Amino acid sequence: MIKNSDKYRLSMFGLPILENLYDISTATRLSQKIIYNFSKHNIHYYKQFTIPKRNGDKRLIAQPCSELKVLQSWILRYILQDLVVSTSSKGFEKNSSILNNALPHKGSNAILTIDLENFFPKIRVNWIFTLFRSLGYNDFVSSIFSSICTFKSGLPQGSPSSPKLSNLVCIKLDLRLQGYVGKRNIVYTRYADDLTFSALTITRLTRAYKTITKIIKDENFEINTNKTRIAGPSRCKKVTGLVISDDVVGIGRLKLKILRSKLHHLCIDNNVTMKDVDHIKGWLSFVKSVDKKRWKILQNYKEKLIDKYPKSLIVYI
Repeated sequence: MIKNSDKYRLSMFGLPILENLYDISTATRLSQKIIYNFSKHNIHYYKQFTIPKRNGDKRLIAQPCSELKVLQSWILRYILQDLVVSTSSKGFEKNSSILNNALPHKGSNAILTIDLENFFPKIRVNWIFTLFRSLGYNDFVSSIFSSICTFKSGLPQGSPSSPKLSNLVCIKLDLRLQGYVGKRNIVYTRYADDLTFSALTITRLTRAYKTITKIIKDENFEINTNKTRIAGPSRCKKVTGLVISDDVVGIGRLKLKILRSKLHHLCIDNNVTMKDVDHIKGWLSFVKSVDKKRWKILQNYKEKLIDKYPKSLIVYI
């Protein structure tokens, strides 16, 4: 059974009222047997593979089977999607991007970036259970949902529900960090496992660093010290891959130069293929979303190349 107070809480959140396996089956249009198997034997419904990281290490991806993915997507759409996360959280949310994560740090003289080690797997199944329970679901439904959304007792990298769940679970982490650094005129944002702090002086960040790391560890997350960086006024400052300056946030001069070179390469190299074209088109689409000024520069350069090399693959960009 579900308490009247929990029903009221679910109604306040605008969430479906589910009390048992039958209710979940009816709502999701999946059989009770399938849902039960997904919750009790979820380890058998994933395909595991690795993808390379930028530093040469490998990232383990656990991809759910199609039916389990449908169920996780249902949970995301009808339960998790519209729940509010902290204002510091910029990743995986509607109308938010790495640009939104970088803009608050524009004009800062010093930036501290911290990477969380094994972010998704560190978010344990009991945290997810507590989240669903806090929404108003009873122990049974919370247990079913937390099991369906986890793999080997942690959040899987390949699940559609994992990003939103991570943001919801990290609300306490975000609030604690924001509460501490905000009083010290330090700006804080988080994009998934990338934490960024910025201030007018590097001293302000170094003084806060010890307490920042203590809060992170108190919340049972682990810091990847190899990826911890602090940049002062004389160093290039980057936030989730974007270059920060006094009044500009974008891809930076070096990336612009590389992309110009790639465009020119399409015109003079006889060995380039449509795969290279698609690669560059992807980059241009990305630049358009985060740096309109340099995107226009690249567009103008592309038009000049088309006029000069009308028979090259540049015409397909």
